[in-house]
Amino acid sequence: MYIRVVDNLIKNIPSFWPHDWPFKQIVQQLPDRGNLIEIGPYLGKSTVTWAHEFTKAGKEWNIHTIDAFEGIKKAWPGMEHLEITEEEHLGKFLNNVSGWHNISYEKLRWTSDYKTNEWYDVLFYDGLHDYEHCKEALDYWVDKVNCLVIDDYDMAHEGTMKAVDEVYNSITWPKEMEHIVVEDKGIAVIWSEQIP
Repeated sequence: MYIRVVDNLIKNIPSFWPHDWPFKQIVQQLPDRGNLIEIGPYLGKSTVTWAHEFTKAGKEWNIHTIDAFEGIKKAWPGMEHLEITEEEHLGKFLNNVSGWHNISYEKLRWTSDYKTNEWYDVLFYDGLHDYEHCKEALDYWVDKVNCLVIDDYDMAHEGTMKAVDEVYNSITWPKEMEHIVVEDKGIAVIWSEQIP
């Protein structure tokens, strides 16, 4: 009953990803404990999905999110319902993640000048999907985490695909790439040999 209630709550969070997030198969392959950093949570659908999948798997993971929370002033055609003002953005995110004590956030625009004393095992990147921003983030995190999860690895986001492919091909240690596709949307997962 609890799982169905949370599943329904997650479905009602507005998101640019129109389907259920396919994180279950990723979570199953991760250790029992860890820290995930998410860049670009928008209103928290992906964030809460990660938290819910970790809970269902009996795993203790902390999720830290970074977003400028500046609102979405002009969405793509057909997605105007996802537009939101800067004034209401953070409040709606906090409302959607309330009750999850393993979720934290920072309000800032992520750049490669970012400094943290925390150790992260997984990056979930769903920030800006042009080549330059995606490549900057992946170059920064590739040797700091054991797993990179990148949203929008699909033909509609050629910059993301180019950045992911370049970073993957530059990694000198043993690694594996998984491509998760749900209808026309794609997610890239780059695993290092350190993941069991």
